[in-house]
Amino acid sequence: MANTYRFIADPADPSPVLAWFRALDPAPAEVRTARATVLHFAHMGALAYRADGQIDASRSPVVTVFSPQVKRGVLWTVGEVHFLASPLRSLFPELHRVGKDFARWLAGHDCVFSRKSGPHEFDYYLEGSVRNYDPPVHAFPAAQAALAQGQYFVAEEDNDVRLDLLCRALRLRGVACSP
Repeated sequence: MANTYRFIADPADPSPVLAWFRALDPAPAEVRTARATVLHFAHMGALAYRADGQIDASRSPVVTVFSPQVKRGVLWTVGEVHFLASPLRSLFPELHRVGKDFARWLAGHDCVFSRKSGPHEFDYYLEGSVRNYDPPVHAFPAAQAALAQGQYFVAEEDNDVRLDLLCRALRLRGVACSP
């Protein structure tokens, strides 16, 4: 089963999540894609490929990090970390341990949203499809401060149609999105 972790961080700051992975010994190789950073733990195994030549993340020792971004000038995306190899524990036991360590580290930061624990103080600022997913959202200090000051957050995969609707609603709250 794949594991997903979610977090908020200031998009203008260096990624605390990538810094955590970079501090591992040995550190994974990083490959930037259009939307994410893929971390390959080459010492744990080779990449597996699908028939179409694409990397098969469910059979490779990789972790995908979607770092927060700014959308429409005023919305920050929620970051995500995906451990997609499955079954992780039996395919890559060492990567499974990395995932457990990462989960403990991330849980040491404030949880600002969890579907399991009911309403939260900042639910109002989590828009789009952010609240539609099970993994809790943990906040790093700068993002926690921004949230407390009224910063709005959306899911990374929210499309233009959803963002258009959200920006119309935010205009009524006095928040002006850019096109």
